[in-house]
Amino acid sequence: MRAQNNRWILTAVAAVLAGCSATIIQPDQVGDPAPVYVLDHGRHNSLVLVVDEGDVQRLAFGEWGWYVDHETGFGRSLSALLVDTPGALGRGRLSGPVDPDCWVDQVGSEIRNVLVFSAEQERVTTLAAEIDAEFADTEPHYSHLLNLEFVLDAREYSLGHNSNHRVVEWLEALGFEVRGNPTIGILRAADPERSHTVDPARCSEHP
Repeated sequence: MRAQNNRWILTAVAAVLAGCSATIIQPDQVGDPAPVYVLDHGRHNSLVLVVDEGDVQRLAFGEWGWYVDHETGFGRSLSALLVDTPGALGRGRLSGPVDPDCWVDQVGSEIRNVLVFSAEQERVTTLAAEIDAEFADTEPHYSHLLNLEFVLDAREYSLGHNSNHRVVEWLEALGFEVRGNPTIGILRAADPERSHTVDPARCSEHP
């Protein structure tokens, strides 16, 4: 009976959130541009910053039990939705060409779509430095499954502050405007041409 009730709760929550989406608006003026990518993994997103040509960082946020302890399944999904739980800040570095078509094998989550933007290089460098500072004084937990290292975040994970909310916060720190509700991970670009469908076969076009 309890399992049935839990499923009804999740169904009700999903129904409430069904219309949630957010639109990302590129800054009007970007004098010294650096590429910024939003990776769509389904119901969650991560962010890629090109700090410089040799430093491409992927940032993620999630629920500690799920991402680090690998406590997955229905029960964990329910608790993550309904109860505030420890948050995990994730960071990983991508190698090779700066091209999302070449990242599929390096990212431990399916990439369904990519949004391609530009932000001021100074803002990108500042955000990357702030993330690096979070990892400076602690031993991170590495996830081979996700190819990310994690530290305990100062903020808890909840329905109102999940991976998608954190990606939006990072985008706003980079000067983007985001309109709407990103709770269930539907992030769109105001300019549809910024949407890129990943095709690993195109990576072979690089020298």
